[in-house]
Amino acid sequence: MRRCFSCFREYEEAYAVCPFCGEPYDEAPAEPVHLAPGTVLARRYVLGHAVGAGGFGIVYRAWDEKLASVVAVKEFFVSRIMTRAEGETAVIVAGRSAEEFRYRKDRFLAEARTMARFGQHRSIPNVFEYFEENGTAYIVMELLSGQPLNEMLRERGGKLPRELAVFIAQEVGEALKSLHAAGIIHRDVAPDNIFICSDREVRVKLMDLGAARLADSTDDVIDIILKPGYSPTEQYDNAGHIGPWTDIYALGATLYACLTGEKPAESTNRKKEDTVKSPAEVDPAIPEQLSNTVMKAMAIDRHFRFKDVEQFLQALSGSRKVVTLATERRRRNARRAGFVAVGLLIIAAAIGSAFGLYTKKRGEEDLPKATITVWYSAEEDSREHDAMEAMAEDFEKVFPNVTVALTSYPDAEYRERLLEARDAGKLPSLFESTALTEEELAGEAADLTRVLASGQAKDCYFLDQYANYYDKTVKLPLGIEAPVACIITNGPEKVDFEGTTFDLSEDFWEDIPVARDEEHGSLVDDSFTGDMEARAAFLDPEHNDAPVMFTSTMAIEEVRRTIPGYQKTFAYYKGDALHCRFVYEWSLGEGTADERQAAEKLLTWMLGNVYQNMLMITENQGGEIPVNKTAFETRVNSQYLKPLSGLRSRMVFEKEK
Repeated sequence: MRRCFSCFREYEEAYAVCPFCGEPYDEAPAEPVHLAPGTVLARRYVLGHAVGAGGFGIVYRAWDEKLASVVAVKEFFVSRIMTRAEGETAVIVAGRSAEEFRYRKDRFLAEARTMARFGQHRSIPNVFEYFEENGTAYIVMELLSGQPLNEMLRERGGKLPRELAVFIAQEVGEALKSLHAAGIIHRDVAPDNIFICSDREVRVKLMDLGAARLADSTDDVIDIILKPGYSPTEQYDNAGHIGPWTDIYALGATLYACLTGEKPAESTNRKKEDTVKSPAEVDPAIPEQLSNTVMKAMAIDRHFRFKDVEQFLQALSGSRKVVTLATERRRRNARRAGFVAVGLLIIAAAIGSAFGLYTKKRGEEDLPKATITVWYSAEEDSREHDAMEAMAEDFEKVFPNVTVALTSYPDAEYRERLLEARDAGKLPSLFESTALTEEELAGEAADLTRVLASGQAKDCYFLDQYANYYDKTVKLPLGIEAPVACIITNGPEKVDFEGTTFDLSEDFWEDIPVARDEEHGSLVDDSFTGDMEARAAFLDPEHNDAPVMFTSTMAIEEVRRTIPGYQKTFAYYKGDALHCRFVYEWSLGEGTADERQAAEKLLTWMLGNVYQNMLMITENQGGEIPVNKTAFETRVNSQYLKPLSGLRSRMVFEKEK
C-alpha cells in the first residue's frame, strides 16, 4: 500500500495514479529546495507536495499520522539568505546571513505563538503545533480549502458584489479587533493575506501574522512591511507610529478595491496630492454611508481615521453615522475656532507662548521613543473629543518621539471597559479615571507624586488640599465643581433676587420653596441645610413649584436645556466654607519607564492654562471649573461664575462623608 501525496488516502501500489483523486505518485519535489514528498517531520507529519511558497516560507500539504487528518505545514525558508542541497533535508545558511536568519526565524516562531493564542477565532487560522527541525522551523496549522482574495478578485473582474465585499471586511475586522485587544498589530492586511474558504459556509481567514508586532514593541529592528496601495504613510518609515489605525487604513483600502475594482493610489503619493475618488464617485450605486466609511478608514491623516476597529464595524453596519472627510475637517476647524473664542485672546496668546516655551526647552527635556495609549469617556462629536485630538497633535509636534494613541468610549460603557482592562492587567498609559474609585485603582494605577510635584501642578489652585480629599496618589483632578443655587427670576413663579450671593439665615428665604438636586445631594447637603423639595419641583417647566434649586455647577447645562424660557441667576451660599469637589480625574497605568515618562508629561500638559481652557466646558454651559490659576481667573470672570472670585478663599475640599 502507498499513500497519495495529494489526498493522502491509501491505495494499492499497482495503480500508477491515485484512484481517488487521479494524481500520479511522484516522490520528486517540484523545486530542488523543497522537501521531498514522503519526508516525515516531528515523527508524525508526512509531507506531500508544496502548495505554495512566498518570501518567508514554503507551505506543504501533510498527513498527521497521529490524528489521521490532513494539515498544512509551513516551513521557514527565506531563499535570499538560505538554501537546501537537492535531496537533503537540512537547510544551509550563509555565514554572513546567520544573524538575520536567527532574527527572522525567531519572528517566524513568534508568528506561530501569536496565531496559537487565537486558535478558536473563526477568522484566524488554527495552529496545532510549532517546532524546530532540519536547522529551521515549522508551523502546523489547519489546511484551508479555497482561494486568496486577490485571486478571487482577478477571477471576478477586479471587484465583488457589495454584500460580499462588506461581509469580508466585517470578518477581517473581527479578527483585527481580537488582535488589537491583545496589543497586536497585523501590519500586512491586503487581499493576498485574506483567504476565502470554499466550505458550505463562507468563511474568511486573515493570514500571515509574520509581520505582526506588539503595539508597544521595543524591538531595535522593525521590518518595514509595504503593500503599495494598502500601506498607510506611517509604514514607510521606522518612526514607530504604528497602531490599530495602521490596520484600519489597510482594511479600508482592501474594501475600496473590492467595491470599485481599483487599487487605491500609494499613500505617499496621496500625501502629496490626493486624487483618489470616493467609492460613490467611482460607482454611484454605492451608498454614501458605505463610501464615507471607506474614505474615513483610508484617511491619510491617521487622526481622521476610526479610533478603533469597533467604530469601523459600527459604521459598516450603519449604526454609526459617518460624514465625508471634507465635512469632518470643516467641523473640526469650526470647533478649533470655538476654542479660541471661548477662551478669549488669552488662550491664543498662551498657545503661542506655551508652544514656543516647550519648543525652546525641547533639547533639555526631549522624551524617549514611546507609544502611549490614552483612554477617555466622550461621545464622538463632543467638545472633549475634539479637544483631546487637538492636544495630542500639539504634543506630538513638540515631542516627535512620542505617539499618542487616543481611544474614546461612550459614557455608558466606559467604566466597564476600564474594569476589563484593569482585570486583564492592561490599563492604558493615561486614562480618565473618574468612573473608578481609589480602591478600585489601588495596586493597578501608577503613583502620581512626580506629577503633583511638577511646576504645572504648583500653578494650580486647590491642589494644595489634595491630601484632604484623597487617601492615595492615584488620581489627579483637572477640574472642580462647586455648589450653586439656580433661581428663576423671570416668569409666573419668579423670585425677585438681583444679588450674586445669599445667606440662608436671612428670613427672605423662609417662605420660598427650595428644591434639592438629588444627583448632587451630598455636595448640596454640605453647603445648604433645611427642608427641601425634590429636584422635579424645580425642573418641571410647566409648574415650577420650587423656584429655587440647590445643585452643582455640573448640572447647569441640564437646567438651561430643561427650562429655556426662564432667565436664571446662579448664586452661591454665603457662609464660612463653600464645600467643593474635585472632578474630571485622570490616572496613569504602569507601562514601561519610557511610556510612563511620556504619559506623565502629557498629564502635566493637561494642567496647563491652554489645555484647561480647551478641555473644560464653556462658561455659558457650566460643568467643570479649571484648577489652573490663569484658566480659573478667566473662567470666574464670566457672568454666572463671578461670585467665585470673592469666595475662592472659602472653597474647601474634603473627603466625601
